[in-house]
Amino acid sequence: MDDFQHPDSVWTWSSSVRRGRASLWIPYLQGIEKTKAGWLITYSGGEFVADLSKVDSILLYGATGSLPVSFLDDLASKRVPLLIHRRNLADPYVFVPGGRRDDADILTAQIQCRQNKSKSAYVARTLVRERFSNGLFPVTDGFFERLRHIRSVEQIRLEEAHQSKLYWEHFFSELDMPKENRRADNPVAAALDAGSFFLYGVMLRWVLMHKLSPAHGYLHVTTGYPSLVYDLMEPYRYIFESEVLKAAKAGASDLTAACLSGIKSSMDTTVFVPSHRAYVRRKNLVHGAVLSLRSWLIGESSRLVLPAEGPKIGGRRPTIGYRLPGVDRK
Repeated sequence: MDDFQHPDSVWTWSSSVRRGRASLWIPYLQGIEKTKAGWLITYSGGEFVADLSKVDSILLYGATGSLPVSFLDDLASKRVPLLIHRRNLADPYVFVPGGRRDDADILTAQIQCRQNKSKSAYVARTLVRERFSNGLFPVTDGFFERLRHIRSVEQIRLEEAHQSKLYWEHFFSELDMPKENRRADNPVAAALDAGSFFLYGVMLRWVLMHKLSPAHGYLHVTTGYPSLVYDLMEPYRYIFESEVLKAAKAGASDLTAACLSGIKSSMDTTVFVPSHRAYVRRKNLVHGAVLSLRSWLIGESSRLVLPAEGPKIGGRRPTIGYRLPGVDRK
């Protein structure tokens, strides 16, 4: 299973959060059957055997057929979350292990923060600042200073929209496509959409695992879709945007496939995180963003410190109310 890959998106991804385990994404599931070696998983195109003690999470895309109750029981005992999604479903089915004792009421803290204008603006401002701090192109003069003084989510959204327009103008000009835009029907936009969906799936997993509501965001405020997931993706969009730029400039024949391949490699790249004085794989920044929000909401951290990669700096490791997953003690 460790080496299993499939062009239609099934892949395994070693997790440094749960050592020795891998995320498993399976397209067009047809059946699951218990064998002596583990669970025999059959999909459109082949089959393989999975040992759930080595699995961190499972996403079934375009699944048909039925799931044995004994398989769900085994998932629960191994504490493996299961997501099921199809193209015509707006939201995935989510099966999560039973809750464990947790004195912190995360959901209540999340909702109360949304209702507090000052706190919700603080979260939105932090997300936008990190989005463009980590972006691929320079911002307009005075942007960060203006952002620092805004105390309204509505005004933050307006400032973000203006900066995004300029950002995408830079992006498409870099590709000699100045007349195109992010919402156009072209291969670059399609690759960006695929990259966004890839990152969305990773972020959604951690939001659900840490008992936050996907539908209650701060920058994206509509509750009819997973707004919090899109909130927390903002600072990390550069991960797939940079891969689209790279693949497009290289003249990739299948831009989406090249982009997704590049993202997988990028996510396993080790980076330095100045806020934690630590090295982690880039994929753990995404997990860390959820932990950061959770830690701040329940009062374990005095500030919302979203982990971001940057140049190595020295000094004592600062005190932050959450542990960044997968720290490499170099």
